[in-house]
Amino acid sequence: MITLISDVQKEVEAKEESKAGAEDVISHETPPQTQKNIRVPLYQRLFYSKLYNSYNWSALLDKNWLLNLITFGMNKKLIQACCSEIEMHSKVLQLGGTFGNQLAELADSVGYYGRLDVVDINRTQLSRMEGKYETLYPQMHFIRGNAEDKIDEEYDTVVCYMLLHELPIASKTKVVENALHSIGDNGKVVFIDYSQPNYWHPLRYIVRMFNRLYQPFAEKLWDRSIDTFAKDNLDYIWHRTCYFGGMYQKVVAVKRPKMYEATSTVSKYL
Repeated sequence: MITLISDVQKEVEAKEESKAGAEDVISHETPPQTQKNIRVPLYQRLFYSKLYNSYNWSALLDKNWLLNLITFGMNKKLIQACCSEIEMHSKVLQLGGTFGNQLAELADSVGYYGRLDVVDINRTQLSRMEGKYETLYPQMHFIRGNAEDKIDEEYDTVVCYMLLHELPIASKTKVVENALHSIGDNGKVVFIDYSQPNYWHPLRYIVRMFNRLYQPFAEKLWDRSIDTFAKDNLDYIWHRTCYFGGMYQKVVAVKRPKMYEATSTVSKYL
């Protein structure tokens, strides 16, 4: 008997609603939307629910040694590349939670008098991160929300750390657009994620096979550069740095200065 995706979605949503009363997530300051309107996307429930809803798997993936093994020893370098873009005492938003010490390093870069907001849609991951960080880093705040939804506040820096490869192409576009529209005139967005390895890379085809089995949306980052997911990408200056033979990338988008302001000033004297 054929099972439609819509039927699967209804069944999963019914299970989530029945568990919602038992799961208690600490309230946050200025949530972007009411909790009743937040639904975990279908792609996450189908491909990542067993991983992100399990405390045992989360505890295992939270080990830095395992993250270093998975990233071929690049975990620390990627975190440092991300934190190098953060100014002390700034207001930072990270879309999506992470394992290991990435958030701790980011909070240290923000500083005690800065602010670090972390948006994640998964209740289990929010609970895990709150228990791990809330007493150590008072500048860190957790918000339950979808990274695709509009953020009302404005930030100095928005970080997308190893998030885009988990999203289907439509969601990639929404998240990139949301991140770009959440920064001020002097703000920037930092993307850390997978990229297409160089043709000579010895692990190129092994990684491709792994992605096709377990990360079906990751290969789109091989086919397209991150700036192509933005509709108004010409309004930003893009800088790209590759690591480990092109397997990983850091892309920084900075708002391009507005030229019309100088034009309007000159026009007053004509």
